[in-house]
This record gives sequence, structure tokens and C-alpha cells, in this order.
Amino acid sequence: MAKTYRPRIPKPFRIPRRMAAQAEATRFGWLTPDVLSIVAGALIAAVAPLDRLDYVARGLTASALADAAPSAQVLLVTASPEALREGLCERSLPGLLERGRARGALLIPPADAFCGGGAAASRAGAASATSAAGAAPVVRMPPELLRLSAGDVVGFFPLAAGERAPELGALGVSAAPWVLKKAPQSVPAVSLRDLADGQVPASALEGRVAVVAVGAGGVAPQAVATSALPPARGVAAVLGGLLDGGRRASAPAWVPALFVLLAGGLVRTARRRYGSLAATAALFLGVFALAAGQGVLAARAEASLIALPSALFGLAVAFAGVMIVRGLVVQRSVDRAAELIQRAALFRMQGVHTLPDEEFWPRVARLAEQAHPADLVLVAELPAGSWHLRFWNDTQGGGESLVAELRRDVRRPPYSSEQGVPAIRLSRRFLAKQDMPAVVVPLIAFGEIEGYVFFCGPVAEQTFSREPERAEHVGRELALLLRRKRLARTAQAGAGEARGGGSPEDDLVEGARVALDDLQLFGSMLRSAPVGLLYADAFGDVRFVAPEFAKWLRARDVTVPAESASAALPPGSLTLGDVLGATSASDAAVSLSSVMASDDGIELSVTAPEPAVLSVRPLRRESDGSSWIAGYVAALIPVQQAAPVSDNVRPLAVRDAADPLCAFQLGDVVADAVASASRATGRAVRLEPIRGATHALGHRGELEQVLEAFLTDVAGRGLPGHGPVVSVREAPQGVQLSILDVGFGLGLPESALQRVLTAPGSAPAGLEPLGRLILAVEDSHGHAELKTNDGWGITLTVTLLRAHPRAFVSANEGGKPAAQQNVIAIGRAGPK
Repeated sequence: MAKTYRPRIPKPFRIPRRMAAQAEATRFGWLTPDVLSIVAGALIAAVAPLDRLDYVARGLTASALADAAPSAQVLLVTASPEALREGLCERSLPGLLERGRARGALLIPPADAFCGGGAAASRAGAASATSAAGAAPVVRMPPELLRLSAGDVVGFFPLAAGERAPELGALGVSAAPWVLKKAPQSVPAVSLRDLADGQVPASALEGRVAVVAVGAGGVAPQAVATSALPPARGVAAVLGGLLDGGRRASAPAWVPALFVLLAGGLVRTARRRYGSLAATAALFLGVFALAAGQGVLAARAEASLIALPSALFGLAVAFAGVMIVRGLVVQRSVDRAAELIQRAALFRMQGVHTLPDEEFWPRVARLAEQAHPADLVLVAELPAGSWHLRFWNDTQGGGESLVAELRRDVRRPPYSSEQGVPAIRLSRRFLAKQDMPAVVVPLIAFGEIEGYVFFCGPVAEQTFSREPERAEHVGRELALLLRRKRLARTAQAGAGEARGGGSPEDDLVEGARVALDDLQLFGSMLRSAPVGLLYADAFGDVRFVAPEFAKWLRARDVTVPAESASAALPPGSLTLGDVLGATSASDAAVSLSSVMASDDGIELSVTAPEPAVLSVRPLRRESDGSSWIAGYVAALIPVQQAAPVSDNVRPLAVRDAADPLCAFQLGDVVADAVASASRATGRAVRLEPIRGATHALGHRGELEQVLEAFLTDVAGRGLPGHGPVVSVREAPQGVQLSILDVGFGLGLPESALQRVLTAPGSAPAGLEPLGRLILAVEDSHGHAELKTNDGWGITLTVTLLRAHPRAFVSANEGGKPAAQQNVIAIGRAGPK
């Protein structure tokens, strides 16, 4: 027997299998308690345990949807007790039914005792005789036939197999649990005496079932219907609705169960996303939809009467389960928030509104001092509802004594222009030291003044005259910081007034929110910076520095304090300005304002003790359409020095890892390059229709750049009105790109073209774009040809390898096809 040997996978490269318990937990992870409560509510709606209430609700629904259209099937005939005692009904009713060609008569007790006569004694023989003669049947209604709900007739019970069943069936009376009856006023009603005396023509009975009942005598014709004794009016209304197609029955059990599932899912989603109020609104919306849907269904379909009380009870069970479970989850989250706050107490950096003013404003001044050179920095707070400023300073114990301006009204100079418009300006008599100038920068966010910052001293004046945009950048970022602090405090104060004082649970939730913001910020820092990490908060204070970064700072004679037990530095011990000042570049390149002005940050080259690149970028947060700097992250990236290369040797270009050899459509690349060249030169570059799929193999990024540069150069050199002509097609050799130009090669010798083909890296002057294009084609394993046409310029033909589309064959760990860069997927892409 042959043996099959399989290669053994080394242990470090084996993929661990999931355990059975983990697989089962993942499979049934969606069975949360709130989902189970919704399923329980659906089962209750399907079983319908509230049978008696459901019966009454179906009857009320059928009664509420009564049809108001006049009935053409039933006629209510009332006879007074006097007329019945005189025998009027027994004498005249058979003749009236025959003359009026009525469908028959249904006698409602006690009228049957006066209208049956001797025929009642021999009912079977008379019935057969009248049936044989074709006369209209006269049938006595048995009281057990009526189906009552809340004292009103709503339908008919199933007919028992007896002698009256065929007669009632001839009148259209059949088993119907519930009927959408006719409104009482829509059933025509006449008096038997009026019919017998001829005041009402007998033709009123044509095709109708006459419901004969006892009524009061001597009433007006319009009150005849209301004079009939019950249950005659209900029988006539229900029989009219039944003959007009109003038969109704119970809906299938899955209908209310499905509704409870959908409504419970809506309540669960609203509770998880928007809170208890939205969940309650979703519940009321579900109840309204259930009532409205019952009305719409009952008016159109036969099997449409839902067990409303049972369905509402199931929905209430689902709602209670969702609310209770979510409440327990919230309580558990509140309990765990205290532990999270304790762990993140030292890292609380995002909650700027929680800082007291004595700490907040000096830190703002310290941030401004790092961002803009100045001998002295003052910040001014504009209290809410006031026009007068309050000054702060970080180094001299407060800034009130340094200001010579006594009015301090922001509507007047130097805080605003002569026209009252706040703007950045230079003031020379603002401070107590008259010889010290001050750059006044209003902090404006979304049209509102949040405060002022003052850069004082000759250094600030020189920087402002040389780079006025630096003060504008700093003022914008500081204004957003102050606005965030003011709005957060206002919202916190309003919430406190609304709830009548803060509770411990509210404080825990607020602290947990701040801690989670900080943790999210650190997560974004770790994802952004590759090596040598350093983090500074929104005030420019370094709060975390990696060991490698600290080692580099100490080598640059920067004092780095010792880290605490939780790896955090106290505020003010090290600033980002100190880190930027440790570089050997000029002041303009390493200013913090340069970092503020750039979303991508700045990169500085440092040489000692080892060559590296210092990358500093701001971390921005967005909310309500605005963004602000929430911190800064820096990375120290070592640079490997390349070995010296001889002067007569051209090193091979290092291929960018982001531009691998891949399959692409050459037609798309050429079309984009032609459009870019036309826009850049303002001349027409003609593109012939592309023939074939043109799937080629090569370095797409490099080919895009060099082809666009070459077409731009060719279009710029061409004669007016005679631009280059570009064509792309599939040839037996591969995918070909041809460029025909009528003016590019005029006057060039044959040796110049040969030099470009032989040494494209050392092309003659003016032919460098062509040389770079040939190098890019050769790097993509293609080749280029140049052909001179007498009187028609030069034709450049580029041939690339053809890429054949094929299907995916390998799979990754998740079971999905592994993406290959030289494989083109066929068909529509599925959702990610």
C-alpha cells in the first residue's frame, strides 16, 4: 500500500485553530438578553394567550370599520305589534315577496311567531313545495346563529347540519366569525304596513333579503330603522356586510410575531444609539403602526384580524427586556468608570475645561511663547457679557501690573481699529514700559472674540514685520482652544442647572468621557509615529517621551526629567519648544508656528549624535465642522548613510516600495497624461481611439510621471496647430504606445537619436524627458523605438508586456482570495 508523505509545517508558522468553546461563543454571540426578550415577545404574540381579550378586540375592529355605502342586498322590514296581531304579516308577506321578486325573508324573533302561521307546523313539506314552485324562502333565524361581541352582532356561528341550513344558505347566511357590517343608517328600512298599503312599491324588495322584525308603530319613515327591536338592526347590518363581501377571519399567527420582531428591533436600535427617550418614541410608533396596520389590513383582506391585545403584550415584554438590559449595562459601565478614571488621572489632557483659570491661562501664555518669538507674552481673557479684559502672564506672577492701558475696552484702540474692527496691529504705548512695542492679536473663532494675546518686545516686532502670517496662525489656534474651553464649561453648567446639582454617577460618566478621549488620542499617536515617540499636549508641554528620544535629547544638552511610575511627565517640565530648539536649523524652520500651520507637520534633518530625521506633526480633532490641535507627536527616525559612489558610475535607482510591478490598463494612463499635458500647455494633444483592453505590466506610478512630462515637453515644442498624435493598441508583440510628432525632431541629426536610445541616462540637452521615458519603459521590461519620417517628424513606439487577466486561486487566513498585484479581478467587486 502506497504511503503519502505530507510536509510538516514548522511550529512557529502554524496557524492556531479556534477551540470549540470559542467557535460556539462566536456562533451564538448575537443571543444577547435584549435579543432574547424580543424573541420571547414574538412567541407571546404568536401563541396569543389573551384569547378572550383578542376575541373582543376583533369584534371591536370589525364594528369600527363598518361600511357606510348603501346596501343593495338587504332590506329591513318592521312591523308594529298591532299589525302583527291583526295578521298583516302572515297575509301580505308571501305576496309581497312574490310580487317584489325578493331573494327571501329572514324572520327575527318574535316576528316569526306572527309571520310563520300554519306553515310552521308543516315546515318541511311547505319548504319543499315552495322550492319546487320557485317561491322566495321564508326562514326563521335561530338565536344560536348570532355571534355577539360587547352586546353587538359581529358575525355568524357555523351552521349546524339541520333542516334550516339549506334555507339559510339560500339567503346567503353562512359561517363567518367576523363581518365588516354595514352602518345602521346605510341599510334601507321600510314599514310592512307601507308595503302592504302600496305606499312603498313592492319593487323595493327586488333581489334583496327582507329582514322582518318587530318595530314601533306610528314613527316617521326616516325613523323606521331605529324603531326595530334588537338584534334586528345588527342582523340586517351584518347580513348586508356579509353579502357585500365583508367576511373576515383571524390572521395567521406569524403576522403579529413578525411585527413584534420588527418593532422590538427598532426599539433596541433606538435605545442603543439614541437613548431611552428615543426607544420610548419607537415603542409608541410601533403601537401606532400596529393599530393603523390592523385597520388597513382589515379593510382589504379576509384573514386579517390580528390578536391585538396579545401582540401589544408581546411588544411590552420586548420593550421591558430591552430597557432593563440596557439599564443594567449602563449601571455596570458607571461602576467601572471609577476604575478607569483612577488609571487615567495623570494623563488627563483633553479636559481643558476642567482646569482652573489659575492653571489654564498661564499654560495658554506658555504655548503662545513657544509659537511666536517675544520678550514677553500676555494673554487676556474676555469674560462673558463683558467688554473689559483680564490679563494673565506665566513668568511674572500676573500681567495686570504690566499694562499701562486703563480703559481695557475691546471696542477701542489698541484692541480694535479706529472703525471698531478687531485686527492684528502693532502698538507702542500699551505696556508700562513705553519703549517696548506690543503686537496685539485678537483671538477670534467663528466671528466671536474669545480673548487677546500680546507679543511684546523688539523680537516680536521684528518677527511680525518679517512674518505677519505667523501671528495669524497662532491666533487662530489659540482662539479655537479658548472657544472649546468656553463652550464645554457652558454646557457643563447648563447640565448642572438642569439636573439640580451633579450626582456621583454624572461625575463618573464625565470623568470616563475625558479619560476615553485621552486614550483615543494616545491610540492615534501610536498609529501615526513609527519610532522614537514623543507626545506633547495641546499646550506644548511634553507628557510622554520614549527612551530613544530621551537619549537623543540628553545628547543635545536638553534636560529631560525622570519619568513617573506611569511613564508621564508633569506639565511644564519639558516643552515642545525646547525640543525644537535642540535642532541645528534656523529659527524660522523650527518654530512651533510652522507645525501649527501645517497639517502634515514638518521634518528636520539632524546629524549628531547620529543622522536622523525629526518629524513633528499636530494631532487635530474635529467636531461640529471645526478642527483644533489636541496635541503634538514627534518621531525620531534614524537615517542610514549610503556608501560612497564613484563619480563615473551611475547608481541604480532605488525602486519605491509603493510603485511595484503590477498589471494596469495602459489606455487609462495615457488618457490621463494627454489631458494633463493639454491643460499644462494650452495646446491640443490628439488621442486616437484606444483599440483593445490594453492590459500591460509595468511600474504604473513611474510611467505616469515620465509620460506626462514627455507629452508636456512635446506639446510645448510643437508647431501651433500641429500637436502630437497619440495612439494605444494591442499588437502581437505586446501593448504598444505610439506618439507621432511633426515638429519635435526637426533639425536633429541621426546620431542624437542613437545616443538617446543607447544611453538614455545621459541624453543630450533638450532630450532629457525622452531619456527618462525610455529608462522607465526599460525598467518595466519593455522596449522603445524611434523612427524618423521624412517631412513628418519622429514616431516613438513603446512596447510593454501584455498582462492576461485571470481569476484568484489562493486564499488568505480569513478565507478570502489573496490580492495579487499582477492579477486583474474579473466581474463586479463585492462589498468589503
